[in-house]
Amino acid sequence: MTLAAPVPPAQDPVSASPAPRRGRRLVVGASIALLVAAGGIVTSTYYFDSVPLPESSVSYPVVSLTQLPAPVANAFVAAVDPDFYESGDSLITRRYTIIAAGSGAESDWRTRIMANKAEGTYAKEEILERYLNRAGFGRGAVGLVAAAQTYFQKPAALLTVAEAALLAVQLHPGRPEPEAGWEQVLDTMVERGWLSRADRGGLTFPG
Repeated sequence: MTLAAPVPPAQDPVSASPAPRRGRRLVVGASIALLVAAGGIVTSTYYFDSVPLPESSVSYPVVSLTQLPAPVANAFVAAVDPDFYESGDSLITRRYTIIAAGSGAESDWRTRIMANKAEGTYAKEEILERYLNRAGFGRGAVGLVAAAQTYFQKPAALLTVAEAALLAVQLHPGRPEPEAGWEQVLDTMVERGWLSRADRGGLTFPG
């Protein structure tokens, strides 16, 4: 008589390994994340492309930047955004964009996209010229030609540095008092190398 081999105990049915399921979940999750990211990129690209380049024309007299002495033009840069020539997100460009578009705010995304397109399309000098010919200078004067006539009864091309600095105060983001702002604009010009200290010392407030 032989002993029967012991019967092994019954085992539970082997379930599917959880590792492959976790792997599938990871793959599915990654795929969804990629789709969402791709969708965001497509949407962002579409939105960027849908924002137009700021362009506008005016029906009143304008002055070319080439008609203005460099220190006269730079007085306005010193007042509004001294970093204009180096910056890729200039307040001058954003302000021009708002005027050209007829709406918006200096800090909203649409304005920044339009400003970015303007920076990539127009030279800095062209942006500055477009801005100065459209900016409001107070007393109902729109554009530098009207401002020169309104404040000094002369053509814009004949403005002195002292006169330009006073007009520039009207565009200053902080809107300081005229004489204090005038001093600040000229000091900034000296700091930036746009005006010599000797020339600065010879200027008087055109009050």
